[in-house]
Amino acid sequence: MKRFVFHVSTCGLLALGLVAMRAFVGGGQAANQPSTYTAIAITDTAGAAQGPRRLNNLGDILGSPTHSLSDQTGATILGHDGFLVKRPGALAGGEYSGGSAINDSGEVAGVANTGDAIIPFISTPSRGTQRIPLLPGDKAGQAFSINQFGNVVGYSSGASGIRAFLWMRGSGAVQNLGTLPGGGASKARDINDSNMVVGTVHSTSGDRAVLWTKAGNVRDLGTLPGATSSEATAINNAGEVVGYSNGPQGNRAFFWTKTTGMQNLGVLPGGNFSRALHINDAGVVVGASTSSSGDRAFIWRRGVGMRDLNEAVSNDVDAVFVEAHAVNNKGQILVMGMTRDDPNTSANAHSDNICAPAPEATYLLVPNSPSN
Repeated sequence: MKRFVFHVSTCGLLALGLVAMRAFVGGGQAANQPSTYTAIAITDTAGAAQGPRRLNNLGDILGSPTHSLSDQTGATILGHDGFLVKRPGALAGGEYSGGSAINDSGEVAGVANTGDAIIPFISTPSRGTQRIPLLPGDKAGQAFSINQFGNVVGYSSGASGIRAFLWMRGSGAVQNLGTLPGGGASKARDINDSNMVVGTVHSTSGDRAVLWTKAGNVRDLGTLPGATSSEATAINNAGEVVGYSNGPQGNRAFFWTKTTGMQNLGVLPGGNFSRALHINDAGVVVGASTSSSGDRAFIWRRGVGMRDLNEAVSNDVDAVFVEAHAVNNKGQILVMGMTRDDPNTSANAHSDNICAPAPEATYLLVPNSPSN
């Protein structure tokens, strides 16, 4: 079975057993708002280029090939024990699959090709990779998220356009989630364990972030003041939604609740653009923002606000974190890093470490204990 290695500070190797131990030490820190993290560069010993996708609550990491021409033709699950758990295979007639989401059972949802189309799939440890049905008459689609019960959301497309769907594992049925009055194309981006779904609907007024409720209704989440469009990217089990809204000032990350509505999370100092990409059950939000130093990954917490994740790392890393893709309920964060030679990252360089990672690399940020 193939093993992955992890790099910390001056290119020393760290077995994932230690990573797992740190994860459990830091597991309760999300609520305590840890101030620092240890950054761990994740490197496949075979040199495969794996783009970060999602992180489940056990610390398993889902990656996918950066392009379909790579010899890495399937989604990769890096288990929290440090081993490659499985590689969801291709469907009949195809040669490529890419993962979008992973749940705590190690089940993956994503997209795979066949001889003439791309279609959504679910891959489970017991049944392997299976296609998810499309809506009637459609030819293609993609799955974006899976909850703990194996229910999957995404979009299905064909002559009727692009339509958000919900696939319920228990019934095997695929459901058209519907649209807003006068609305057009729709995509479902995330689902929580209560089967509340968020995504985007194109309306006559522009794109709108929406919430599809358990009762089957679609709710327009609106936009930030003065903005013209919005997109929802993630929802937690409390029903809190994050995404971004676009207007004359550019994109702004938002945080939405049923009682408070849509809140502007702002940008990092000197920035003019931000997107919220994920949220955990404690309401911790991660994403990306521009800043006076370039593109930066951020973390946002209630009562604390937005912070550059590069300022929260306790060990020396010869890279800059430019985008945070996921945060789990242990407080671990999956980020994309760039070498400091990149023009978008050089302004904040502070390391002379010559053992630099690849131009793009995935990092796991593990919360340090309060004593650190």
